Amino acid sequence: MTDSISKTQRWLDLIAFLVKHRFPVSVDQVMEAVPAYMPKWTSGSERDRESVRRMFERDKDELRALGMPLEKLEYSIDYGTQRAEGYVLSSRDFYLPYLRIVGDEVGARRRAPGAGEVELDRDHAVTAVDALRRAADLPGFGLAQEARSALRKVAFDVDVDDLEGAPVLYVDRPGAAEVRERMALLTGAVRARKKVEFRYHGIYRGQPTQRAVAPYGLLFQHGQWYLIGHDELRDDVRVFRLGRMEDVAVNRAAAKTPDFAVPAEFDLTDYTRLEPWELGAGDDGALEARVRFAFPASLWVARNGYGQLVEEEAGGAAVRQFDVHQVGPFLRWLQSFAGEAIVVSPPELRDEQVALARATAAVYGEAPRG
Repeated sequence: MTDSISKTQRWLDLIAFLVKHRFPVSVDQVMEAVPAYMPKWTSGSERDRESVRRMFERDKDELRALGMPLEKLEYSIDYGTQRAEGYVLSSRDFYLPYLRIVGDEVGARRRAPGAGEVELDRDHAVTAVDALRRAADLPGFGLAQEARSALRKVAFDVDVDDLEGAPVLYVDRPGAAEVRERMALLTGAVRARKKVEFRYHGIYRGQPTQRAVAPYGLLFQHGQWYLIGHDELRDDVRVFRLGRMEDVAVNRAAAKTPDFAVPAEFDLTDYTRLEPWELGAGDDGALEARVRFAFPASLWVARNGYGQLVEEEAGGAAVRQFDVHQVGPFLRWLQSFAGEAIVVSPPELRDEQVALARATAAVYGEAPRG
């Protein structure tokens, strides 16, 4: 019977059991209370028990990934003589608070927020609703579904149609309209697994190159949209920034037949861990940069795994090597070290670092260091 219990029902049973307990509950208690776990845990073999325990571990991880505040806590048993571990899902953290829009009547007496309520200033509510509506309507926007979900949650508590105020002004960055058009085309290509062609401008090439790419996925990272896919020109998986593309065209032949299959080993989340300067490898490869970090900045960079060690100096300074796909973000990161990180090579990158430092110093009226 338990084989017919869906994952969704299993999750709901687990949540329902945890949320009604104020104190941590042990694994044994969970296993004996949740219908999907109970039969194999109470009367199954050791192999069955291990299998259902792994199922519980997967369920916990997936629920946490969805935002469930499921915590593992230590607590005392036998009058404090022993320590045990248990799980808790606090109802205070689990349930969303009700929103209450604060009125703007002059001289109105404001009541204190009730239990489980959150006050939201009317101006802020107008701004939030306007932003959610705009995000929900952006063509090809990867988070449009989440924006619509958030808007529905706000509308559950307040009348969003009544939230009309002064227009909210915003300024798009240059090229935003073109990026939105490319997003619409590329989103369709990713879903239908159709190849795309475009012209691409690399970071240092004088001329753009024509690319044919099997698009595996789209990624919004560090304020930019990127396409990740197999590049036929380089015969490798590459990262392309949408802002550097031109003349994007989707293969229209056999529109209902996929042009490729995404490899099983491809995982888009691998790219979310990359630094800004590590994204955008759509050109002829990375720029190899060497940077000297003074002590103790060298120690911090090493402990956090930035770059590869090339040379250590007697006083603690170190030279580290980086593969740079985007120069701007890399130089801005180095600038945060306030002169304690100096480009050693290549010379043109060193010149750009000096120019950026001088431009920043001119704004603040200070002399650049290094």
